[in-house]
This record gives sequence, C-alpha cells and structure tokens, in this order.
Amino acid sequence: MHLRYINKLGIPKDIELTGEPLSIGRSREADIPLLDDKVSRVHCGIRLSEGQFYLKDLKARNGTFVNGVRVEDTVKIKAGDRIQIGSTIFVLESASTQEDAARGIGAVQNSMDDGKGYSTILKEIVEDIVPTEATSKPAQPPPAEKPAGRPAIKVPAHAKLDAPAPSAEEKPAPGKIKITIKK
Repeated sequence: MHLRYINKLGIPKDIELTGEPLSIGRSREADIPLLDDKVSRVHCGIRLSEGQFYLKDLKARNGTFVNGVRVEDTVKIKAGDRIQIGSTIFVLESASTQEDAARGIGAVQNSMDDGKGYSTILKEIVEDIVPTEATSKPAQPPPAEKPAGRPAIKVPAHAKLDAPAPSAEEKPAPGKIKITIKK
C-alpha cells in the first residue's frame, strides 16, 4: 500500500506503507512532517495490524478525517480512502506511481506488438480520459479555412542570405524571400 499526497511546495509524494508505524504531524520528528498551522505536532499515526492498516487520531485539535468523517480514535483504512489532515489530503493506493507507470508502458507495448500504431493508441487513451461531448455541447462552426498556397516564411529585411540573387522570373512577391533547400 502507498500513501500519496502533494506537499506545500506542490511536489507529489508517494510513501510506501510497511509494517513499521508511521507518524504524521507538524513536528520535524514526524515520519511525514507537514508545514501547516492546523496540524498538531503529532497529529495521527498509521500502523499495520493483522494484515490491515489502521489510522489513529492522536487527540489532534483540528481532527483527522477519513472520507470526510472525523476519526474519533482508530479506524481501519483501505485502498481508495481519502485522509485529510489540516489542508493536506492523502490518498491510500494499492500500487505505487512507478508500478502504475510500468503497467501502462507494458500495455502500450503489448498494443504495439499486436500491430496498433502509436497514434491509434494515443487516440484511444485520450478518448478514455476525455469523454466525447458531442451531445452536451451545441455544434460549433468549423474553424476558418486557411488560404491554399505555399506557406510563407517571414525573414527580416536586414537578414543576409548566402544564396545568389534570384532571376527576374523567380522573384518572390514584395516583402517575401524565396528560400531554396539544397540536398
């Protein structure tokens, strides 16, 4: 099991829960120190007992909450539970971020081995994450078409080119420079 949270500096943290008790609080001696005035010096603890994890509130003034419910003493916690201590929210997960990433990379590799291309896989991932909103939004007009023709590259007038000057029939329109790429 892993305890995930984002610290005050915006850095995501992933802490593996083991058989060792874990303390959370404002004190520097806490296993997970939190810089928050609403957190007690030793706010709560997490321990493993008989294969289950338990959270114990250590009489913290502002309380400890699991899934929005204040913990009075000790409560069993499981994967998916949200633990709030001061302004920090912890999520108890069954796998670490690295394990999740390795599983995702393996799934993409398997799809590619089965013949799917990267673009197809990416499209499937995006469609899974962002549901189509065709029914919830009114239809919007398509973006304005760009005029057909060659794309222009604007080069400042003071730019110096090493190419020879073009002949009269090859002269580009005023304000544009013709660039030829030699292989």
